[in-house]
Parts: sequence; C-alpha cells; structure tokens
Amino acid sequence: MSHPFVDLLRQRRIACLWAGLALSGVGSELSRIAVLWLAIGIAGPGASLLPMAQSAVVLAVSLGAGLFADRFAPRKVMIGSDILSALVAILPVVLAGVFGLTFGSLVIAAMCLAALSALFQPALLSSIPEVAGTPERIQGLNALFDATTRLSRLAGPFVAGLLATVLPVLQFLTVNAVGFLASASAIVAMGAWGHRRSAPVHATPVLRRLTRGFGVMQTHRDVRLLLLANTAVLGAWTVGVSLGLPFLVAEAGLSGFGVSGLGAVAALVAAYGAGDFLSNFWVAARRPARLGRFMFGGYVLLGGGLALVPVPLWLLPQAGWLPSMMAVAFASGLGGPMFFIPMMTFLQTRLDGADLVSVIRLRLALTAAAMMVGAGLASWLFGRFGAPATVVTAGVAITAVGVWGSLRRPDLGTRSA
Repeated sequence: MSHPFVDLLRQRRIACLWAGLALSGVGSELSRIAVLWLAIGIAGPGASLLPMAQSAVVLAVSLGAGLFADRFAPRKVMIGSDILSALVAILPVVLAGVFGLTFGSLVIAAMCLAALSALFQPALLSSIPEVAGTPERIQGLNALFDATTRLSRLAGPFVAGLLATVLPVLQFLTVNAVGFLASASAIVAMGAWGHRRSAPVHATPVLRRLTRGFGVMQTHRDVRLLLLANTAVLGAWTVGVSLGLPFLVAEAGLSGFGVSGLGAVAALVAAYGAGDFLSNFWVAARRPARLGRFMFGGYVLLGGGLALVPVPLWLLPQAGWLPSMMAVAFASGLGGPMFFIPMMTFLQTRLDGADLVSVIRLRLALTAAAMMVGAGLASWLFGRFGAPATVVTAGVAITAVGVWGSLRRPDLGTRSA
C-alpha cells in the first residue's frame, strides 16, 4: 500500500493545488526574510516591532472576517486573496523605484500580507473536506499541505542564500508576487469544487457572525479542549522555540560543526524543523485507536524534548553541546504534527459550513494572541531567569498540557460533546 501523499498527488486537482501552494510558500518565506532584513537595515532595533504588528493584524482580521468573508465561496476568497497579495508584495518594489525604500512601505506591505493570509488560510483549511473528496483522505491531505508549509520554511533560508548571489534582496518581494500568482492560477486550474451549504449570510445577525466561533467552542466540549490546549502550547512554544533557541545560542555562545552565532541558530532550528517535517509523513497514515492519547502524547514529546535542549550545557563538555542539542531538538520537533494534523482533521469532520470556517478563524486569532503574549513575556523571562532556565520552563509547561490532556480525554471524540 502506497503512502497517502503518493495517492493524493496522483490526483491532478490536488497535485495542481499542492504545486501552487508550494511555490507560494517558498515565495512567502523569501519575502519574510527579505522584509525583516531590509527593515533592520533601515530601522535597526525598531524592526522587532514588525512581527508583533503582523500578529495584531492577524488577530483583528480573524475575529472580524466573518462580517464579509462568508459572503463568498472559499475558492473565491483564496483566489482573491492571492491576487491582492501579489499586488501588495510588489508595492514596496515599485515605491522604492520611485521614492526610495522606506520602513513605512515595508511595514504596510507586511501587515497587509498578514491580513490577506488570515483570509486565505481559513478558506483553504475549511475547503479540505471538499478537495479531499472522501473522509478517509482528509488527514492525509492535512498532512501533505502542512508538510509543504514546513518544507517551505526549511528551504526558504537556503533558497534565499542562493538567490542573494544573483538578485538584490528587494527583488525577493517580486519572487513572492510571482508565487502568489502561481497559487491563484493553480486554484483556477483546479476548477470549481463543491462546498457545504450553510445558512445565508444575510439571514445571520451581525453579532452572531462575529461570535460564531466562540459559540461553537462553547457548545462542543472537545473543540473547546483542543483550542484552549493549542493556544496555551503556542504561547509557551513562542517563548521556548521561536525566541528561546536564538537566545539560548547567544547566551551560551554555542558553536560546533564549524558554525557559531547565526549559523548555530540555523542548525538548531533546522534540526527541530526536520523532525517537524518528517513527523508529517508518519502522522499522515496513522489512525490511532485512542485519539486524545495520541494527540496529547505529541505535546508530551514536544515539551519533553524542548525541556532537555539546554541540559547538555550543564552535563557535557562544550564540544558536545551543539550535536546533542540538535538531536534533542529533532526529537522535540516530531511532536507538533501529532497534535496539529489530527486536530484539523477532527474539526473538519465534526463541523460544517460557517461553523467550521468560524472555528478555524478563531483558532488563528487565538494563535496570534498567544504568540503576542509569549513574545511579550519572553523578554522579561530571559532577563529574569536566563535563556536555559526559560527554555526548560517552557518545555515543562508544554509537557504539562500534554499530560493533562491525555489523562482528561484519552478517547477524544468517542462521546458526544
């Protein structure tokens, strides 16, 4: 029996969408690197406000999108978002040619792209049941698209390094615009797909459209459990992984394999990302008998591995620090997809229509809020306790969520919520 990814990519429509998303993903990663690099060159430390501003936009758009996005089929939302994203991505390049590159144009473009992504992603994720065709293929399709996103993040820095030898960094934004157009073209080429019907938007009161996701979360116990656990973990993940690994390298002066500084950060992040990416292949074909135990076990693995990352600093000679920390980071990375992919599959097979897309938007808003809180706490935690202790604490917090969830709902979804 072939792997689910192989079976899915044999379908022309799915392969077409996958190719478009892959090209767009690499372009977006190139743009992210370029915008931050250019912003640092113009604004120095002030560029650190850029990720927080993007998270704030995602939070606002995710909470308010129900007022207008539900008037359109998800496919139209995706095509429109891609076309507008291409125009926004190229805007700083055009303005730089006329007025010179400014920090303001980079910030506006980054925030607009974040807003459009907050429209595109829920539309894509809510469409997966229709694109997959059968319930049995939903988890595999979730894993395929998630693996593609993670591969783009891994490949982005390497592609950026190669392109930097032949293109000015500003032109990475042009590459991103081309990627968005490729994604839009792929969705158009797929042709129409059916979508589940829900109550007409005009028949739904404004307040209910704005709060639908919260209402669904309150009604469905298991949905509430998954969203709250995921939000708590993402806050700790921001502290321990997204910010913790770079701070850990800087504080410990980590080096090895002929690299140090940013190179050591890249090595740790790549090891974590490799585990994250490879886990998708395994999870895609898994159908665990005790879904909750499996999913929250992923958080135990993620948190436990993260808590062990700084331990070599205290137990091993300096030559063994980076290799052993990379090995533990790889193991930690294996845990994330064990929760995320079954969570999305659970939502997509239990919810329908506007309820599904509203919950996905709510999750995106909670994700943005958790990352903003995590980023806000991180500077105080690192200053007060130091990077190693903070990373360990973040890992323990994630592990605690995993243990709590696996004990509370080991048989997730087997009883009515």
